[in-house]
Amino acid sequence: MALDEPKAEDTEVEADGFKFYIEDLAFENFDSFTIDYSDNWLRRGFSILPNGLKEQTSC
Repeated sequence: MALDEPKAEDTEVEADGFKFYIEDLAFENFDSFTIDYSDNWLRRGFSILPNGLKEQTSC
């Protein structure tokens, strides 16, 4: 995860009024993503986790 400007190769996704920009390569390979926030003694901050690989085809 990075805080930077969107690039031409990014896909824009809006959820609950927030805009997220995901690299096309990641968006093409995973079905969806889970955005989570942790605030405990071990870790504090956001994490983005992919949910399931999309079906891959060979060349």
